[in-house]
Amino acid sequence: MNSSENLLEIEIIAEPGAKFSSPAASGEGIVTASGVISWTPTTSGRAAIALRGGTWSLIGYVSTQVLRTLATLFLARHFLGPEPFGLVGLVGVFIAGLAMFSELGIVANVVQHPRGDDPEFLHTAFSIQAGRGLAIWLIAAISAYPVALFYRQPVILPLLVVAATSELVRGLTSTAAWTLTRHVNLRGITLLTIFSEVVAFGVAILWAAVAPSAWALVARTVVAAAVYALGTHFIRRPAVRFGWERSAARDILHFGGWVSLSTAAYFLGGQGERLILGKFVTAAELGCFSLALMVSSVPAGGVNQLVSQIFLPMISKAVRRSREEAIHDFLQARKIFFAIGMVAALGFLALGKPFVELVLTSKYRMAGWMLQVLGLRVALDLFAAPACSLILAYGKSRYSATANTTRLVIMVGGVLVAFHWFGLAQAMIVLIAAQAISYLPLISGLKKVLPEVARAELRWYAVFVVLLGLAAAIPWPGAK
Repeated sequence: MNSSENLLEIEIIAEPGAKFSSPAASGEGIVTASGVISWTPTTSGRAAIALRGGTWSLIGYVSTQVLRTLATLFLARHFLGPEPFGLVGLVGVFIAGLAMFSELGIVANVVQHPRGDDPEFLHTAFSIQAGRGLAIWLIAAISAYPVALFYRQPVILPLLVVAATSELVRGLTSTAAWTLTRHVNLRGITLLTIFSEVVAFGVAILWAAVAPSAWALVARTVVAAAVYALGTHFIRRPAVRFGWERSAARDILHFGGWVSLSTAAYFLGGQGERLILGKFVTAAELGCFSLALMVSSVPAGGVNQLVSQIFLPMISKAVRRSREEAIHDFLQARKIFFAIGMVAALGFLALGKPFVELVLTSKYRMAGWMLQVLGLRVALDLFAAPACSLILAYGKSRYSATANTTRLVIMVGGVLVAFHWFGLAQAMIVLIAAQAISYLPLISGLKKVLPEVARAELRWYAVFVVLLGLAAAIPWPGAK
């Protein structure tokens, strides 16, 4: 018996309504009118599922981050100069922008939707996802010439057209990857992701050894996407196919419309801060900020990976089962993420500057206090994770969109004002303020979907912000 599934049906001869339990499978079941057992994991069973899934998710994140970092460093050291990385960096940002602006949140939708295991729903989702991949490639191909002309780099034209095929291929990923995530069964997905990175690394090394150029980096991107997409069609049956059901498409596109707005605002917020800072600071200051941003994103990315692949599926299951269970699981998660957020804040404040001084040269000294400031923003982001997931579990993606849009507007306006009247340090503080204020729309969302926890959540948040303020006031090493 597979306890990683939310619902397991077993043929049995018994009266409808008869109940069964199995400590070995960590679950309870009831015989339905059709003569099958509807199986639901117990609380201890859900904890075991979360632990197992969390372990695989963490393995996947750490492994892929290490592989990508090693591949980049190896290529840079032995084969490629800085120009190929710059060209492919421009191409990558453009494609990432197209992907963000067209993000439909299909994985999150399949995870949280009551029909997430329905073949017709999945076939419709697959068709929409494949269409999105084709659209991204077509827009990239049409835009390639103007982009190359804008940057005065003719080679960008073919690089962009070919690199965008990674999104075309990724659109053909099997729905198996989504349903496995829905049921927190991440072993196959994790191993496949690692395998795709290893193969792509090998292809890039061979390509660079024969013909060192930006094409080696493009090849790595396309091969990683192709191996993963192809592999998803073999990790679980039945095979996926194209299909269309109007009601399923309506649900997916309605949910995805708000997700698209949310991710677009998130993308603009992330890119916008660097674009605005670059207008007012020196190249050295912008370099220190970019480095601090990269370092701060590593632990935050790991936690967010666990949230998307573990907590979101688990809270979505709780929402589908009962309101009481959703309240219980959310309140338990709130305590955990409160602690994680505080640990992150204290860790960045205490270790930010010593870490920079230990790993980098004196020219990067400014990155130390920047890392401390960005660590507070990371802490606020981690605190928000349970509320974001719960709201998504109820299918109310518009609140996340509103939160990200609020963050974008405050960040852009606040940074411009800060630089006009003050300076870089005050502009960095604006980034924290924008993150803090953007949580208010999420509290409004909680009040809408689960009012029982909204008032308590507001108290938790007030305490968290006060503690962050007190921690920031401590004269940590390198505090500015």
